[in-house]
Amino acid sequence: MTEEDPNPVSRNDDRHSHIGIRLQRRSHDEDKWEYLEALEWNAVGFNFYHADALPSFALQLRRGLRRFTGTVVWQSLNTSDDVVLATVVNRLLYTQAKAVVNNPQLHMRLLKLLRVPGMVTEKLKVLTSLGAAPSEAMMADLVAQRKLEHPMYHYGVRVQSADWCAIVESALSVSSVLVSLDKLSGALGKS
Repeated sequence: MTEEDPNPVSRNDDRHSHIGIRLQRRSHDEDKWEYLEALEWNAVGFNFYHADALPSFALQLRRGLRRFTGTVVWQSLNTSDDVVLATVVNRLLYTQAKAVVNNPQLHMRLLKLLRVPGMVTEKLKVLTSLGAAPSEAMMADLVAQRKLEHPMYHYGVRVQSADWCAIVESALSVSSVLVSLDKLSGALGKS
């Protein structure tokens, strides 16, 4: 007999990934907090990627002064080339940022670009402009090597918290312009 999901709406509600929600998770070393990016989020939970297999299914989370708990309801080892490619490109950008410390403005721009999720094509263009873009074959090798050395785990988290709902509501409010523009551009593109 299977356990019935007490909150089936979680699988059917719209999920949002037009912006990530940056959260902190208390690490297993109870004194430290580490950042994670909540993706595919809605009022009842989110997904995120992490480099390590997490030892606990109960997560202590926070954003600003809001603290809440979440429960990992599923996990999988991610083998998506797109996710690994984004990580590899960010590592290459980080290397370039370290190399241009004598140019503080460029250094800060590269660090800010690192923090933007996705945008792989744009980041590769920046690497090309800096003379540091690897060939397609080299990128394929770097992705394969990264998958072997640093697997990425994908987690699904359920959250039942008024604080989380307030964070989601705020993110939707702030990003409503992006959603409207995306819908408008999609409508205009379907001529």
